[in-house]
Amino acid sequence: MGDVRHRIGRLTFHCVLAVDPMPMPRPKVTTRGKHPHAYMPKKAREYVDNCAVIMGAHWRQPPMEGPVAVYVTFVHKRPMRLNRRADPPGRLWRDRRPDIDNLIKASLDSAQGAGVIADDGQVVLVEARDMYGAKGERGKIEIEIMPIVAGALDVNGLD
Repeated sequence: MGDVRHRIGRLTFHCVLAVDPMPMPRPKVTTRGKHPHAYMPKKAREYVDNCAVIMGAHWRQPPMEGPVAVYVTFVHKRPMRLNRRADPPGRLWRDRRPDIDNLIKASLDSAQGAGVIADDGQVVLVEARDMYGAKGERGKIEIEIMPIVAGALDVNGLD
């Protein structure tokens, strides 16, 4: 299918969050009396809220409507075991936990909290990368969100 970015709408949100990527954990459950109550851990709520504040500072428009595409790169600080002289200096693929789908969930919840998108159910196309940063590079999230214009993707051509 190739890169479809050139066929997607003009209204684009682009932001680099200078935070270490954090996955969205599973909700915790407790009981109040005889009734179960689900809640998100405080650390996760604070993380999503902080990312939403940063995103909101870059977005001063109403939420995008209709289907959207999301391109996101999660850059983790490189561990010491990959900082030897013999290791390549650029970014490296990261195939460890946390799972990339949980990283995406936290980013989409932040985008929704910032008012970039109305609902994370609007997302119909996701391209995500999970990387270790280049030597000396700090953790960050690079995210780009854009609406998909009618007829931009040939869904009948997908197998």
